[in-house]
Amino acid sequence: MHLARTRPPFLAIFGFCAAALVAVAAETKRPNIVVILADDLGYGDIASYGGKDVPTPQIDRLAREGVRFTDGYVTCSSCAPSRLSLMAGAYPQRFGLTWNDDRSAHKLPDAQRLLPELLRPAGYTTALIGKWNIVRPAAQVFDEVHDFIEWESDYFPQADGRYIGSTATKSPGFASGKTALWGPTRDTDEHLTDRMGRHAVEFIGRNAANPFFLYVGFNAVHSPWHGRRADEAKFAHLPHEVLRLYASMVTALDENVGRILDALRAQKLEDNTLVIFLSDNGPAKGSAAIEGWKPDWPKQLVVGSAGPLRGAKTDLFEGGIREPFIVRWPAQLKAGATYRQPVTSMDVLPTVCAAAGVVIPATTTVDGVDLVPFLRAGSARGPHDTIFWKIKSAAALRRGDHKLVMLAPDWKPQLYDLAADIGESRDLAAEKPELTRELHAAWEVWNKTMPPPARATPAVKPVNAPAPAPSPH
Repeated sequence: MHLARTRPPFLAIFGFCAAALVAVAAETKRPNIVVILADDLGYGDIASYGGKDVPTPQIDRLAREGVRFTDGYVTCSSCAPSRLSLMAGAYPQRFGLTWNDDRSAHKLPDAQRLLPELLRPAGYTTALIGKWNIVRPAAQVFDEVHDFIEWESDYFPQADGRYIGSTATKSPGFASGKTALWGPTRDTDEHLTDRMGRHAVEFIGRNAANPFFLYVGFNAVHSPWHGRRADEAKFAHLPHEVLRLYASMVTALDENVGRILDALRAQKLEDNTLVIFLSDNGPAKGSAAIEGWKPDWPKQLVVGSAGPLRGAKTDLFEGGIREPFIVRWPAQLKAGATYRQPVTSMDVLPTVCAAAGVVIPATTTVDGVDLVPFLRAGSARGPHDTIFWKIKSAAALRRGDHKLVMLAPDWKPQLYDLAADIGESRDLAAEKPELTRELHAAWEVWNKTMPPPARATPAVKPVNAPAPAPSPH
């Protein structure tokens, strides 16, 4: 008999209970996760980022209570690659996705786990509300899917209740109705941004007792421009109707961010919920060539604001890829902080997994890093030495304060010092040829590690391309 190894029944019960209490305690410490992604929102559209046209008190509140990143980047200035990178934690180019047009042909390896797929086995209830735009089916990735949008959607329903482009009711579609209007036509109609906010609040209420991951992919402020009639008079001073419609859509977005924050507070989940807010790319370029653009609107206009930044959606100048980016986690991060080192949307996945205690499998490729240690340390050293970009019409990298941009058709390197020239107005390539060649070579080395795009894109000149002419001075 091995009496020394036999525990009395009451000790066995006590040990079981203690283990259970430890497990419960560990589980209660795991944060809830809320990721809020806006669509086509510009750096200068938010008051806490210098915006002046539209008050954004709720997003500003999030910034006051969290960490505001001044140099927060996405990995592409178009939605499909940007969104994949956010959920995969890696450069979308690794999967052959460099542009929206690549989406139908690129392959996402089965072994590449997306963020909700990593969190579900750890006991998180997961939900998507809104836009997805990733080839892996959302219903396979999340426990719940609401108001699903593949690409774009109307904000007000048709007479039969359909939101064209969304499965918010019935009859899903790929694209919106391409109209611009003030609504609703019926008092019972719900603006889709408000509907998404309502569903987010309901999900939080249903899952307050257990850890959850909520991804709210607002289609605001993407076209079509559908404003709420209740906001029309508030923005009558803006010079063009499309800007007034856009301002209403920003307002709806801001209000529903507030509804989500209020729901977390009401459920007493605020302190231990990690909330991340950002946009997928910069503000859209509107023109008379776009379906639904009204004849009395300007022939060409950036709808939204990149603030002091150059460029907009589809550009690799700062206005296309530097976005409002805010992280709030009261239990772990100091409120009201500003972080000025470059970070990227790829950092969301490793940051969330580290916070949740989830080990990322080796078969999942991750280019991002956990941001929390950098935010706590307040170190001058940022999480990334170099950040790279490649899309259909451009390539770029940032190292320190220097940014290299190469544009089709000739891909001649342009060099900018973002510390002195945030608007990228002065090309320094001729003045700093050695640095220009060094950064160009670094981009080439990175590019050689990437597979070819799923669809043909212009080739980038090799590293031995003619160097910029030396400065006459």
